[in-house]
Parts: sequence; C-alpha cells; structure tokens
Amino acid sequence: MSSVTTMPGAPESGGKASNLITRIENELRELWKPPEDPTAPPLSRVCTMNIEVVAPTKELLERYTPIPDEVTASIPARAILASIEPDSAAEEVTGSATVVCSLAGGKKICSERISLGFHGNASARAASAIEAFLVPEIPTALVWLGRVHTDDPVFEDLARNTSRIILDSEYTSISSVIHVAAWARSQRHAPEISDLAWTRIAAWQELLARFFDDAETRPLASKITRIVLKQAGETGARIGPESALMLGWIGTRLGWKTSRLAGALRFKREDGAAVTIELDAVPRPKGVAPHTLAALMIEAGDDPHAPALRGSIERELASGLTDQANTTPDADVIDWKCTRAGGAEIEQRIRLGPNKAAKWLERTLHRPLRDVAFAESVAFAEHIVEDGLTVS
Repeated sequence: MSSVTTMPGAPESGGKASNLITRIENELRELWKPPEDPTAPPLSRVCTMNIEVVAPTKELLERYTPIPDEVTASIPARAILASIEPDSAAEEVTGSATVVCSLAGGKKICSERISLGFHGNASARAASAIEAFLVPEIPTALVWLGRVHTDDPVFEDLARNTSRIILDSEYTSISSVIHVAAWARSQRHAPEISDLAWTRIAAWQELLARFFDDAETRPLASKITRIVLKQAGETGARIGPESALMLGWIGTRLGWKTSRLAGALRFKREDGAAVTIELDAVPRPKGVAPHTLAALMIEAGDDPHAPALRGSIERELASGLTDQANTTPDADVIDWKCTRAGGAEIEQRIRLGPNKAAKWLERTLHRPLRDVAFAESVAFAEHIVEDGLTVS
C-alpha cells in the first residue's frame, strides 16, 4: 500500500454548527464525484467504522492528525477529528472535509477525514455536531486525548454512542485511565476502555513470559521474590502508566494480593510470601516520552538470597531514532537475558517493531473489544497509584 495522500475540501470557516454540518456534507458529496480523467484510478469508498478523535487544543489535534490518516489507510473508516477549546475568546465552529487515499491493487482506496474546531460557548454543542457526521450502523471508537473527566457533558454524550473509548495515558496519566475504567464499571452498557500504553507493553509481556516457557522454569513463575522496574525520567517521579500496567498484569496473572503495613504498600504471592518491588529511574533521551518503561528485572526461587532464576529485559532507549525529526523506521533494541542457577546465561538482542503512534492505535483497534486482562490489570494498578509508588 502506498503512502497516504489527501484530497482537501473547502477552506475552514466559522459560523453556526447547523450551517457547518450542511456545508461539510455538501463538500463530501463533491469529493466523491467520479474523476473527470478517465485514466485516473477509480475511487473506492470504504468505511468499516467511525473514529472520533477529541483534543483539548487545535495544535495538539494538528500534530495528531497524521496518525488517524495512516490508520485509515489500513482500517477504512470515517475519522472525525475535533478540538474543543471552551476558554477561547472566540465563539465559533470551524471545519472542513478531506478524503484520505492510498493505492491498493491499482485502486485508490479512500476514507474520509472531517476536521472540526469548537471555540468558546460553541464547545457545548460539540458532541451533537460530531455525532451528526457518524456513519450509522457501524462501530464507533472514541480516541480522547488530554485530561478526561467523566462528568464532562461532551465526554458523556460521545461515550454514550461509542463501543470503545481509547485513551493514551502518555497524554494524560494512569490515574485518568483508572478513573474512566471505574466509571465504566458503574455504568450499564458502558463502552469498553482501552489504553495505548497497554498495547505498547504487549511485547514486554511476551518477553517476560519467555523466562518461564519450559517445564523446568514454569513453576518458578509462582516463586518470584523481587521485581525491579526502571522508567525514563527523574528520581522522585510517580510510577508511570507502562510500569503500573505491567506490574498490574504480572500481579493479576500470578494471583498476587496487595496489603498495607504502617501505610506502606506490600505485595504478596498466592502462597503468602512477600515480593519486593523496586522502581528506579534512567535518563530520558530526547524524543522519548516521560515514564517510558526502560527495563524490567526479576528474581525467582525458594531462597530469595540465592535465586534459581534471574531475568532482565533492558531497552536501549532512543536507539531507533535516526534523525532530528525523531522518526523511527527502526525501533529500539532490547537486551533479553536469563540466568538459571548452575546454568549458562542465555542472551538475545531483539529489535522492536517501529515505535510509531499509528501502529499502536491500529493494533488497539484490531484487539478484541473486551479485554479482561486489561480490566483486571487496571484495577490492580489502582492500589499502586493510590499508594503513590515513586522512583527511589
């Protein structure tokens, strides 16, 4: 499939939401007219879902726009992108329509991108205007960037008509994800919740599971005595989303429980033995998001002073960056090491797939709507975040 190209509609203009909706609908009809050049590849209009993207500023939305453009090249969808700025001095609604196309099999496969901006008091009408452009009878995914409040009327209205809410805790925090997940659990027919940070740590989950792949080491999974997590950032920072979700996944898969002693959080295995959890920091290179998971080390065995297994997964942060624009045609390298008592060390160097936001969004949209492991991991992470686990 070729790179994405766009066919822009009319320029943006302000005005009433009803007038804007009519104008954009007319723009879309014009954009889908057959090409006058008979030699031009025929347009194939395909739509399998609606993708709503909501951002708190126009600048953030413009930076994020290439991501849904790339995603709709492989998942044909109508993308409705909106910035909502209630504190803006202006009171207007702006918008435009664009067709985003890519070539496949000699045909130009095209999706629609509708860009909207709501300013001042016009922000109160954002949900109804966005929903006016939804293609009926197909799934809708809501990608919410920035801080989220479940009592926000725009969020409430959009969430009511979506099957999946996708957050990126890189733009918010793990606390926001926990808050929205708790809200969803209290609602009837609530949409499913996803976090792009959960998709990003899928490779870490697989690499951790490799330590216990064979029959000899499998029993040691229930005998983990110590885990060290390292994240990019400063000493004293709170635990980041990727580290919290990774720890939540480990704890829920292995049946751990949390408790408190003199106000301090404790982790206990199914057999009642304690697990030591340490959180450290590593320098954050330019272009790497704050709190990115950088390393994970485990020790397991009957004797915590003489582990039967030591394992480490260390990511060479920014090793995939190739130029000043921070593009990543390659991705970071990971060193995977496993040492068993009385055995030789096994080491592998693994290059992750491209570290691109579009890839994470696409993979998240392809995942099953209901992810029990994610829901359980978020609930477990809630105890970690409440305690305020910080980098030592």
